[in-house]
Amino acid sequence: MAIGSDYSPPATGSVLLQRQDEVDALRYLIAQKRMYSRAKRWLGVRWFGMLVLGLAAPIVAVIWPESAVVVGSIAGAWIFMGRTLLMFLQKRNTERAAAVQEQFDFYVYEMPQGTKRPKLPPLEDIASAVGPDSEISKVSSREKLTGWYVVSVNDPGVTAVAIAQRSNASYSYRLLRTTGIVWSSVAVLWAALLTTFCVVAGLSLVTFLLGVVLPLLPAFLDVTEYIVGIIRSGRDRLALCREIEDKIGNTQDPVTPENLRVWQESLFELRRDAPTVPDVLYKLQRTKNEVAMSSAAAQLSQRANPREE
Repeated sequence: MAIGSDYSPPATGSVLLQRQDEVDALRYLIAQKRMYSRAKRWLGVRWFGMLVLGLAAPIVAVIWPESAVVVGSIAGAWIFMGRTLLMFLQKRNTERAAAVQEQFDFYVYEMPQGTKRPKLPPLEDIASAVGPDSEISKVSSREKLTGWYVVSVNDPGVTAVAIAQRSNASYSYRLLRTTGIVWSSVAVLWAALLTTFCVVAGLSLVTFLLGVVLPLLPAFLDVTEYIVGIIRSGRDRLALCREIEDKIGNTQDPVTPENLRVWQESLFELRRDAPTVPDVLYKLQRTKNEVAMSSAAAQLSQRANPREE
């Protein structure tokens, strides 16, 4: 993005609150949500295949010890398809969703466009993902997409945008942190159960290595890479969150429009490159995360605009 000083934030937070619930903004919000869901479905297909391999490999190794080559071939073929076709489809939808979500932010913040995003879908694709304009308000209410950002109506615009950007980074950080904990726990539990099963079944070391470990090794590495990516992405969001927080209410080094442009670029890159989080975790954590986000936003608003007692 061409970063410059040509951005004038809205006058107050009330402008953000109004614009984020307008039809043009909600159209982008609904579209990005559905595109992220598509990416998650492709991730689900990848994980389903690995789950089948993870459950089937030890059982097949017990019943048919000579199947090591067959199981290994199937695992290799699935990993190849997962890392090529399925990953391409997942990443493409994630990039498209990130570009659309950025358009939502631009609209709400009254922020001028920066560098053109090659993955931004044409207007027709966005409209197709959303459905009729007459249904946008109803859909956004049903899916609880109104009131996306929580800011104070009296916050100066520059403060309101900074709080909204920080809320986005913080919300994603909390979600990624939870996802990392869940997947790490699942991976450890799976490895322990798998080892226990093989010991109880009395598999020889050769059968264990050739029939279980080697066929599952690519899948295990795939899961490990996913977990590491989640942890790294979460740390990047936390760093951005703290950077914005340090600026809000800082009279010596206050937030500037240029800061907002730079942070917006960082948010886009984090969204584009972040591992996909399953919808089920998002839904389970949504209420808790939104309550925490609202509380933090109120505290930051008070810090930036202290009220005299």
